[in-house]
Amino acid sequence: MSSQKRRRRKRQDRLVLNLLILVTLVLVVFEGKLVYTMFTHHSSVSEAHATAAAGTSVSSDGSLSESEEETEQKQMTTAALTEDLVTVFGETSLAGLPGKITTAAAPAEENDRLPTVSDPDSAAIVPKAETSVDDSYFSDAVFIGDSRMEGFRNASGITQGKFFTSVGMSLSSMRSDPVISTSEGNITVAAALSGGVYNKIYIMLGTNDLGEYNWDSFRDGFIATMERFQEIQPSAIIYVCSVIYVDESRAASAQYVNNANVDKINSILLDICEEKGYYYLDLNEFLSNGYGSLIDGASSDGVHLYADYCKQMLDYLKSHYIEVESLEGESESETLTGAETETEAESGRI
Repeated sequence: MSSQKRRRRKRQDRLVLNLLILVTLVLVVFEGKLVYTMFTHHSSVSEAHATAAAGTSVSSDGSLSESEEETEQKQMTTAALTEDLVTVFGETSLAGLPGKITTAAAPAEENDRLPTVSDPDSAAIVPKAETSVDDSYFSDAVFIGDSRMEGFRNASGITQGKFFTSVGMSLSSMRSDPVISTSEGNITVAAALSGGVYNKIYIMLGTNDLGEYNWDSFRDGFIATMERFQEIQPSAIIYVCSVIYVDESRAASAQYVNNANVDKINSILLDICEEKGYYYLDLNEFLSNGYGSLIDGASSDGVHLYADYCKQMLDYLKSHYIEVESLEGESESETLTGAETETEAESGRI
């Protein structure tokens, strides 16, 4: 090999060596910066935890306490680390899979809680009264509903009022089927309602209608039923109870029993109350967990309430009511003559 070729070969070897040294230096500096950032982030988190454990608080002049300063520093350091990681790895996840690097979502704040009705400011919703009534308020009331209303009757401790309830009651069965048991046999809700004089009608209906495929049909049927009840009891005010949320993790018997359908049917019921002048009782004010579901521990099966919550429902009704003036001639209408009683019995009414 000629001397000229040997000199050219040496220059090439030196160039390659210099390039390798340069790449090594760049990697060392870059990795050192990354390790330093991660180390300082770890130290910041540890110090923040230690400060929080010491129980520092906001000072009297309103400045940040030591633990809050450390928390803020931790957030800033985390943001800086995330930015560095994005710079290093690009828009990828920490697992190396495609996708952006994101921090964990913060827990929902109090203001993020969902309203229990579509329009919480609706004039149809019965507000909480300054003073609560006692059971005598329900002496001229009738309670109509499904197994949830039966549970209320059996477990709340209420001592007044008439109950026309049936397990599995739905809008269609309430309108046409003889679902109310009497000593003389089963009769329809309308027939049962005709057997007395009531100034207050409480309706709890809709849980068994959550699978309704035609919401317009439900709306029309509910309006027609309430108008029929109003014909039978023209002096009565009508309270429409909201459908109570369910615990979907427990109420797995049917897919349609879910809180999206509960919200939908409650929206319809509230609209009807606004349109027709009925009164809406939003039971989910105290039975919702604040995020569109039944509160934990309120039910064994996700639908029917434990006794403690039935008692809370009674307290709610006692503090959410409309004052009703005594009706003129009420005493005469409450008393049926023997002939009228016989006529009612013959017609299948109680």
